[in-house]
Amino acid sequence: MKKICFMLLCLLVVLLQSCNKKLDIDPTGSTLTEDDILALVKKDPDLVLEPMLTAMISAVNGYTYANSVDTKNLAVINMLLSLKGNDLILSNRNGAWLVNDYEMRAYREESTARVAIYWGTFYKYIYYANEILALIPADIDLTEANGTNEKFMTYKASALTIRAFSYTYLMWLFQDDYQHGGKDKPGVPLHLDNTQAFMDRAPSQEVWNQVISDAKEAIRLFKVSGNFKTDSRTDLDGTVASVVLARAAITTGDWPTAISAAADVITQYPTLMDKSQYTTSGMTLLDNEAIFGYQVDVNTSKGTSSFPGWMNPYGEGGYGGSQGSWVAIDQRLYDKIPTTDYRKDNFVKDANIVITYPTSGAKVNYPKYNSTKFGAQTMTGFTAAYYQNEIYMRASEMVLTKAEAEARSGADADAQNTLFQLVSKRDAGYTKSNKSGDALLAEIQLQRRIELWGEGGFEFYDNKRWNLGVDRSNSANHLYNVQLSPGKDFTLQLPLESELLVNPMITQQNP
Repeated sequence: MKKICFMLLCLLVVLLQSCNKKLDIDPTGSTLTEDDILALVKKDPDLVLEPMLTAMISAVNGYTYANSVDTKNLAVINMLLSLKGNDLILSNRNGAWLVNDYEMRAYREESTARVAIYWGTFYKYIYYANEILALIPADIDLTEANGTNEKFMTYKASALTIRAFSYTYLMWLFQDDYQHGGKDKPGVPLHLDNTQAFMDRAPSQEVWNQVISDAKEAIRLFKVSGNFKTDSRTDLDGTVASVVLARAAITTGDWPTAISAAADVITQYPTLMDKSQYTTSGMTLLDNEAIFGYQVDVNTSKGTSSFPGWMNPYGEGGYGGSQGSWVAIDQRLYDKIPTTDYRKDNFVKDANIVITYPTSGAKVNYPKYNSTKFGAQTMTGFTAAYYQNEIYMRASEMVLTKAEAEARSGADADAQNTLFQLVSKRDAGYTKSNKSGDALLAEIQLQRRIELWGEGGFEFYDNKRWNLGVDRSNSANHLYNVQLSPGKDFTLQLPLESELLVNPMITQQNP
């Protein structure tokens, strides 16, 4: 019989020391088998699976595979991707931080640190998910709730959600876009359990099929167990799984699934932020449109190098605050935002504004086009403005996803109505679009660029999905000109030291 992994064994030995009398198991004896562990799981699933679920979510909220100032966590490494586009500018530099990312140098080659960070981080999440899935007893009926199996449903659904979430990111990063040549190319190693250390790359189609299958099953389990939407935005629930499904479906061109999954989320989150929320602290408050995020805690926050540390200009001591690694919106995109659209208020419109840091009293001139989108002031109970919540998913993304999928499926009227649902909230002067076809799709893409600016690496992932390159040549405020056609420059190579040199099964590297 297989032996459980060392990490899980250490956890369970501690647990069993308090439970061995109930189960007649001696934790000091021979190595625990799966039967021993499954007996404990059946007896008290929360005792084993609850701390494992907490550990998995903490991994998503926690440090990346390689903890450094500019790669602290998921939100920060996605920020690095946002710098590799047209719309977000590193407008002021603090030494060499973020410079290579913005200038698009040393970011995709097999020997660079960046590729190892993305690879290791998402496979770490998958490892945690598979550990939970391995302990869901095979003989527990999960087809419908019966008063005793709902906990197993929730634990399994949560693990499936994170596994699908992680493979989505890996495929976005490590192979060409599905609809632009990536479908028939190698994907990534598809680990569905933690028993086999080395595997070759599975076909892209197989990986995406698994993502969609995992997400759909997670949604079913969350619904059946009564946890499609929980009260806490830090929980995994069915709306999170639906976001994962919608993202995968729009990537693979499954428009009906993208529409349906996004609609399920929108139904649960019908109220979008108003002007006050959006332009003050809306990007950090979890009780607005946030679907899934991290609630700040001084013990787990990444501090000055957290995502708010990099993106909040009011953060005294933050890298993107008083330390001066500031970001701005590209003038070309800024000019496309109507003056009646309050999203324009998230960027400096005058020559500069003056920011005064409260502890030192230092004043800085914060220039035109620079971002205040993530510029929330100090939260009650915290000492600095860079202690903020972080949002991984919010409802507006799903409105835009639904509109795009409707437009691509030829349902122009539906897409117009869905787009109006969002943009009329942001822009008092907006009238419902009467465009169709490519013109309507272009309008939706523009609104997505405006709405999701600086969030989640979306511009990088969206440009890849839309087969768009980078061209900063006619921007008035880009500090570094990059012109790259869509293609291999937006697909990372597999990491050399952490994968290719240790995995003899890999047969093909990306160009």
